[in-house]
Amino acid sequence: MSINEKPIFIRGLSRSGGTLITTILDAHPEIAMSYELYPSLLETAFNSTAEINSFIKILKKENDISNLAKKIKDNNLKKFILRCDRGGLDSKDIESVFIEHLTENNNFDTPQGRLELIAKCCRKKMKREGKLRWGLKCNNKYQDYLSVWPDAYFLNMIRDGRDVLASQLTTGSFKATPESLGISWAATHRAFKKIVDNESTNAYEICYEKLVSKPDEELKRIFIFLGLDYHEKLLDFHNQNLTIYSASSHLSMERISVGIDTSKVNRWKSELTEQQAEEFCDAANGLMSEYGYK
Repeated sequence: MSINEKPIFIRGLSRSGGTLITTILDAHPEIAMSYELYPSLLETAFNSTAEINSFIKILKKENDISNLAKKIKDNNLKKFILRCDRGGLDSKDIESVFIEHLTENNNFDTPQGRLELIAKCCRKKMKREGKLRWGLKCNNKYQDYLSVWPDAYFLNMIRDGRDVLASQLTTGSFKATPESLGISWAATHRAFKKIVDNESTNAYEICYEKLVSKPDEELKRIFIFLGLDYHEKLLDFHNQNLTIYSASSHLSMERISVGIDTSKVNRWKSELTEQQAEEFCDAANGLMSEYGYK
């Protein structure tokens, strides 16, 4: 594990546009982005060395990721394997990553051990594509990531919480209520504010509405923050051969398969009731206005 690496971590409440910015970054000639490989998915994966060895035996026998997932009992590990597919890894790639991880005497019992396996998955994609930096979507346990990569870069996607609510109510199997999502929305962004305020941490807040209305301007600012050149072809990400487009599934596939547009901004006005919008804003406890949402 190299503490000199500068991975790029994307954070954002579900349906906030995190997959959009991850995919745009993946289109950059120097960045290889993976998706939702959260360390928490590996916490309950293995209770013993025997279980790990049994899992590797399954990997050796099964070439198809979908069939492989069906043979895994732990639901979180199953999710992890299916999400490897979004980063372009097949079952043989996953097999080599796990074997390398164990050969180096790494574990799954600590956040650092789980993060190292995830990094191996990301590096495999990076090397295959001949790129220089890797990244992925992260959870909000920022100190775990920083303990391994103190020079990492963090991006947080902020979107009008009422639009997030409208999206969660009509997409996937989210069980949010206006109140619960308002609390979660505020907690997510307040947690990120803490690392933004820490001058020793590389953290940047992205406004979804600015990104989709003036993508050139916002992306140029993002790449200045990342210390990388901006390429105009990034706006053509949906026409590039990125690994996410060959993945078996993703809730945001329809949106990331077309160019950036503002069609989903203020969707809450036609999709939420006045009561739902008010309940969300009350639960967000003033943070909406801090971010400029009226």
